[in-house]
Amino acid sequence: MFETSFLEMLVIGIVALLVIGPERLPTVARTVGLWVGKARRLIAHTRADIERELGTEELRSMLYKQEEELRNLRVLMNDQVDTAKKEIETHVKSD
Repeated sequence: MFETSFLEMLVIGIVALLVIGPERLPTVARTVGLWVGKARRLIAHTRADIERELGTEELRSMLYKQEEELRNLRVLMNDQVDTAKKEIETHVKSD
């Protein structure tokens, strides 16, 4: 997401030390670290949910295709059965 270099982190640290002060800096750093960790976990969880949903949608699509193929096979099989019945009937009638 955001890329930071060592120099940028150093500048942020120095500015934070000057603005916040050395007494409160560890507490603020810990709090910021906790919030960053929560944000990363939230993003990872959301990403996993989205990937799971995409996988579900893909499986649903595959299932639909399989059902369509089964329907086509049933129609083909019924046509073949009907044709076979007609041939048997005409063969029986001719004897």
